[in-house]
Amino acid sequence: MHQQARNASICADEEDINIRFLIHDRDTKYTEAFDEHFRGHKRGPVLTPYGAPVANCYAESWIGSLKRECLNLLFCFSLRQIDHIVQTYVEYHNRFRPHQSLGNRPPGVRDDPQPQELEIAAIRRRTWLGGLLKHYYRRAA
Repeated sequence: MHQQARNASICADEEDINIRFLIHDRDTKYTEAFDEHFRGHKRGPVLTPYGAPVANCYAESWIGSLKRECLNLLFCFSLRQIDHIVQTYVEYHNRFRPHQSLGNRPPGVRDDPQPQELEIAAIRRRTWLGGLLKHYYRRAA
């Protein structure tokens, strides 16, 4: 596991990524040597609390959505391609995808628009990732 810590640090340095936090659960596979490697770089690990199974639930849910809606349906041939897919999904998820907890509205939309009688021809579609992600909207009058 210590070798995995070194590999992660080398990869982060090559990509010029500043690791500020290392969050992991209390699994025994994370040895003291693993934690010590990151403490030596002034960025010690942050352990999830005992008896808190929901500590990572939001991250796990988001990662599951990313995998189901994008990564399981695409072939990725490079890290650059995966980075493009993830960045595109982040934009789509935060600006256009309806969220059930927000009344099926995207984040940032506060009030419900007033229902209006609009013609069907006014509906437009925006796509991402070759049509994998879609957003339908009404054209402004």
